[in-house]
Amino acid sequence: MTGTEHTILRMGVPSGRRIEPAALSFLEGCGLRVRKESERQLSAGISGLPGVVVFLQRARDIVTQVTDGDLDIGLTGVDFVSEFGIEGDDLVVLDPNLGFSSGDLVVAVPDGWIDVTSVVDLADVAVTLRERGQLLRVATSYPRLAQRFLYEKGITHFTIIAMDGGVEAAPGAGFADVIVELTVSGVSLKENRLKVLRHAVVMKTQACLIGNRRSLTTHPAKRELARRILELIEARGRAQGFYSVTANLRATTETEVAEKLLGSPATRGRTGPTIARVFSASEGPDGGHWFAATIIVPSRDLQAAVDHLRGAGGSGISVLQLRYLFDEQSHRVLELNRELGV
Repeated sequence: MTGTEHTILRMGVPSGRRIEPAALSFLEGCGLRVRKESERQLSAGISGLPGVVVFLQRARDIVTQVTDGDLDIGLTGVDFVSEFGIEGDDLVVLDPNLGFSSGDLVVAVPDGWIDVTSVVDLADVAVTLRERGQLLRVATSYPRLAQRFLYEKGITHFTIIAMDGGVEAAPGAGFADVIVELTVSGVSLKENRLKVLRHAVVMKTQACLIGNRRSLTTHPAKRELARRILELIEARGRAQGFYSVTANLRATTETEVAEKLLGSPATRGRTGPTIARVFSASEGPDGGHWFAATIIVPSRDLQAAVDHLRGAGGSGISVLQLRYLFDEQSHRVLELNRELGV
């Protein structure tokens, strides 16, 4: 490997009609806009972050490529990590909850199976088929997760039919009896006359960020680029649902303003209000001054905060949605450093 390759962070981003737009939109919202010159381009850069090369790959392939070290970090699904990741390998989860591309991996059976509504009923079907010398046929893109789930539910007599797409059509085509597959809206299941059983959610999934342990441990330049990406994602996620509220209040001192705001939980802010003197040509006859007070409040407290500011004499109240919210230290980065031992 050349010296240049030691400093370039190779990042996998999922391709495909459903997940790619969501992934690119998520990254752009975090200030990490992927620069693609054409729709068919499979590699790109990230604006404002030189040294990162993005490779557009299938989400399931990203797990294998990160594990093998062909990619340094990548966006994929928690379901793919659980299915294709190997315990004790070089795969490390940097952020398990990116908040997009969510869905449920479920067990579904034909609508015509009127008496089969739960996993317990499915176990009875498997026993009945066994008595006839047959096995329950399970079509899935997740053979490892499907097998583990069915065993945990006491269903041991079945055969897995591994498929790489079109799983929902398998029962109708006669290839399988039931399926274990990811569903987002449930539309595809309904179109193929399938229903989800009760107590049959194998796992809930969403997008996550993963990395190669060996690469991030041995190459500080790559680790630094990964840190910047991880911090932006974390700060963007933390900022969701928080607002910056600023109001002008007349008082004699900053302490007087602080006492008014600290008197209500809604206007105490995350660590307390920030108060600054406003130099105005219209000072009060009583010697009072104008002060600008800024607080950070969660959305659930926004109206209460505005009401309290009004009651305290606040005017010109402005509210801004936060884009990023950085803590003193990045918790995700601290966790990563502990995981890597650096």
